[in-house]
Amino acid sequence: MKELIPALLLTLASGASGVRIVDRGPVAGHRVALTFDAGADRGYADRILTILERAHVRATFGITGRWALMNRDLVRRMARDGDQFIDHTYDHRSFTGLSTGTAPLSRSQRVWEILQTERILRSLTGKGARPYFRPPFGDYDAATLALLRQLGYRDMIMWTLDSLGWEHLPAPAIIQRCLSGASPGTILLMHVGSQSQDALALEPVIRGLRRGHYAFATVSGLLSHL
Repeated sequence: MKELIPALLLTLASGASGVRIVDRGPVAGHRVALTFDAGADRGYADRILTILERAHVRATFGITGRWALMNRDLVRRMARDGDQFIDHTYDHRSFTGLSTGTAPLSRSQRVWEILQTERILRSLTGKGARPYFRPPFGDYDAATLALLRQLGYRDMIMWTLDSLGWEHLPAPAIIQRCLSGASPGTILLMHVGSQSQDALALEPVIRGLRRGHYAFATVSGLLSHL
């Protein structure tokens, strides 16, 4: 992941396209949203869901279509738990190639990546991700925003705080980073894959946020007050 575009530029892009580029929620309500990207291996997803269930926390999952097909039981479990989905494309290819050094995807490729994932999620759970989308690697361009608007994706969900678990940060450092960096409206980015220790840090992060009098919301719940 890379650093997000400055807030002013985000606002201008959102106004020009009709798509909201969201990197945080409102301060009111003292709430945070836990979001987990799932696009690599099964990893710690089962453990994460168990922790969330025991803590009575609903989270938001950025799901790739390929991951959903490979982990149908987990995706159905997320839906039963009341967790929310974000369309994270089918196979996590960068739309622009910026982070991967590859050629940008064509419009038809982008359409397929988005709609195939929506179809898969709906076929597995009866519940889709629209109107929420998260671009792989955080890579997007003006054409991405225009396409999202045409396909009915109103909100492109970025993040306020990246745990950096995907960069092999150890669990104690993830805990410290998440608790010290959280503020009302934070959208926290974590990952379910085995390359990340986010799952090992999750219980202490939830306990610490609760001690700080934070409540938890899905992305849609967080944005309902915007």
